[in-house]
Amino acid sequence: MLNKKFLQRRDKGEIKMATYQTLNESQPNETPNTSTLTRKELLKTWALNYSSETCYNYERLQALGQTSAMVPVIRKLYPNDKARQVQELKKYLNFFNTEPSFCGHVITGVSVAMEEQRANGAQLPPEAITSLRSGLMGPVAGIGDTLQAIVYSILAAIACNLAIQGNIAGPILFEVFYKFIMIFCSLNMFFLGYSKGRTVILDILKKGLMDKLTDAFGLIGLMVVGGMAASRVNIVTPASINLNGVTVVFQDILNTLLPSLIPLLITLGILKMVNRKMKPNTVIAVIFIVGIISSYLGILAVPVTK
Repeated sequence: MLNKKFLQRRDKGEIKMATYQTLNESQPNETPNTSTLTRKELLKTWALNYSSETCYNYERLQALGQTSAMVPVIRKLYPNDKARQVQELKKYLNFFNTEPSFCGHVITGVSVAMEEQRANGAQLPPEAITSLRSGLMGPVAGIGDTLQAIVYSILAAIACNLAIQGNIAGPILFEVFYKFIMIFCSLNMFFLGYSKGRTVILDILKKGLMDKLTDAFGLIGLMVVGGMAASRVNIVTPASINLNGVTVVFQDILNTLLPSLIPLLITLGILKMVNRKMKPNTVIAVIFIVGIISSYLGILAVPVTK
């Protein structure tokens, strides 16, 4: 498979890696990078990442699973430095959510490549890895979710047809083939991100584009979060006023000017509470109280879909 061939070529020296160091006039060339990660750590990271949603929670979603997946890599790169291991793993506790079964592993592969380059002397700030992951998780999720839906629908249709006929092979074949495709795609995407990711990172470093790339991915991450706020926070105001026999609905006016103004204000309000270090349970309690009171007074409501 892709991972085995890649590692064999790397070990034979057919694929040459280089560690980027700060260049100056007296040292214009790069020094060769002796990769410190082996097939064992890479496969273990992939396997842990494959089951990352077993640590799923509704505050940071896949963050704990991602952190767990990076443990073998960080331990290998910093074997005798527990404090550094903790420091490096903390950045993976940030909010993270992408398609975890088909294409999402490419982000983990790139992250591993960046961590390896960083441990070998590359001038990569932690924010670069965090911004890259935040910027990629949305687009990769779009591709992965689409692929997953297509594969699932096709296999489910075949399996259901067999099951309707009383053939027990239907559900069995569905599970076998679906899991096989998931493992095949995730494994190859992981090693694609690892092999190609490090090459891209080196080119970016040599051209001095890391700061611009970090800003760009940070902007993409903000756009993704903003889009989620507009599409997922589904709140309107049913409030209206009667003017000379004509009922004016405030939401109709907002839809004309700023359709997602209320979701935006709610999101900013929650962000304000989080920035003030309020506990998640406290924030949830405030949302419940405000929601119940505003609904009772007819100020806010959830739109009814027909």
